[in-house]
This record gives sequence, C-alpha cells and structure tokens, in this order.
Amino acid sequence: MTTVLTHEPIDTDLPDIRPTLAGAVSVQTRIGLAAGAAVAGAGSAALASPTAATALTAAVVGAGLVTSLAANWSTCGMSVAGVVAAPKQPGRKGSSTPVRRLAWHALGSVGTGAVTGALLGAIGSVTAAALSPLWLLAGWAVFALAYGLHEIGVLSMPAPMRRQQLPRHLRRTMAPWKVSLIFGAIIGPGFLIFIRSSAYYLLVLGVLAAGAPAFGAAMFIVVSLGRCMPSIAAIAHTRRGGSMPGFLSVMCVVDRRVQAVTGAALVGLAVFAGVALI
Repeated sequence: MTTVLTHEPIDTDLPDIRPTLAGAVSVQTRIGLAAGAAVAGAGSAALASPTAATALTAAVVGAGLVTSLAANWSTCGMSVAGVVAAPKQPGRKGSSTPVRRLAWHALGSVGTGAVTGALLGAIGSVTAAALSPLWLLAGWAVFALAYGLHEIGVLSMPAPMRRQQLPRHLRRTMAPWKVSLIFGAIIGPGFLIFIRSSAYYLLVLGVLAAGAPAFGAAMFIVVSLGRCMPSIAAIAHTRRGGSMPGFLSVMCVVDRRVQAVTGAALVGLAVFAGVALI
C-alpha cells in the first residue's frame, strides 16, 4: 500500500522532525480508526433519522469541528504559537503579554473568518438554491469519503492549496501584538495560506451547500477559535517551565496522528450522510 501526503512535499517534511504517516501511524490503526468512525456514523444516522437538510447541517458542523483541530498542525500554526507564546525579545517594540497577544490573534482570525464564512454562505444561497438537499448531501458525502480515505493514505486526491506561508519578516519588524493580529487576520479565511488538512475543503463545500450566511459565519468563527489551541497550549507549556523548541517538536510529532484521526472522522461523517440518504 502506498502512503500519500495530503500535500506536495515541502521543506519542512523532514523525517527526523515530522515523521511520515506510515512511520507515525500503522496501516492497521488507520483502517481501524476509519472503520470505527464509519460504524459510529452509520449508527448515529440510523438512530437520529435526520432529514437531508438536517443531516447536511450536522455533517458540516462536524467538518467544522474537525477543521478547527486538524488545521492547527502546520507551519503557520507553529509560527503563530511562537509569536503569541514566546517571550518578547529585548529591544522589540511594544508591550504585551502572551494572553493579550492571544486575544489580538483571535480577534484578527474571527474578524476575517466570519466575513469569509458569511460570503460563502451568501454565494451558496444563490448557487445551491435550485438543487435538492438530497443531491447536495449525496455530493458532500462522496467528497467526504474520498478525502477521508486520502487523509489516511488509502487514496490519492487532488489537494490544491496556496503555497504561501505567513510573512515571517513581520516578526522582526513589528510589535508582537500587531504580528499576532495580522497573522490571525491572514489565517481566518483559510485559503490565504497553506492548510494541510482536507477537512477545510469539506467545510467550504458544506457552507456553500447550506447556503446560509449566518451559519457560514458561525462555522468559520468556530474554526478561528479552534485554531487558537496551539497558542493556548504553548502558553501553558512555557508557564510550566517548558521551552518553545520542545513544544514545536511535539507538534511535529503529533501532526500525523491528527491526520489519521481527521481521515477517520471524515469517513465517519461521509457514512453518516450516506445513511441519512436512505
């Protein structure tokens, strides 16, 4: 079985730092996770017996929650954690604390994320208006299954991402709170930077299919707040006496495990949507 990346190889994919998917999670474990998620998804749909519209909403909420977790493990997520949690170097402009920088980062991310989600929902209210909820749910389920299998290395799917990282030079030229705010504003929409997780695609497709601006804004706010988790963890880690290099190393190791869980979750959501169609 060939293991695939969820993106084209980049310079940060160093086996000694960021292990391969096969090296971090065995094939048996990945397939077992996906199978378990599929059973859970099927059981949930059978018990709830949702309508197509309700099932689509629930599936998109699930994709949003998965995205809020999975999108954290990237070079950008590590850069943000470094800016927010690391002590301010002597001589740098500005006066702030890690908690304040976290608040600025969340504000920037929520602001642009909410606007993006609302715009996607507004576009969907026009483009998806003529389509049946059954067809929308079926299409979403097919993509969720395909990209879930892609994440666990069973299938290779196109993963278009803008090969752009956060502007690191700002860390040397601006006050840390301003960098935190700008980084958050860039991260909020999602498509402006490189995201390794396929869950983001399913979130966007789901918001478009739902066609509700308020729902889209809410989903992207959830993702924006979820993407603050590495910074929160980094602050807690450093306050306990840990180092930032040590924290970032752990993030690299955990990355592939999160990828395996993401793939399983997407498979489970796909099966949930599929059973709801029956």
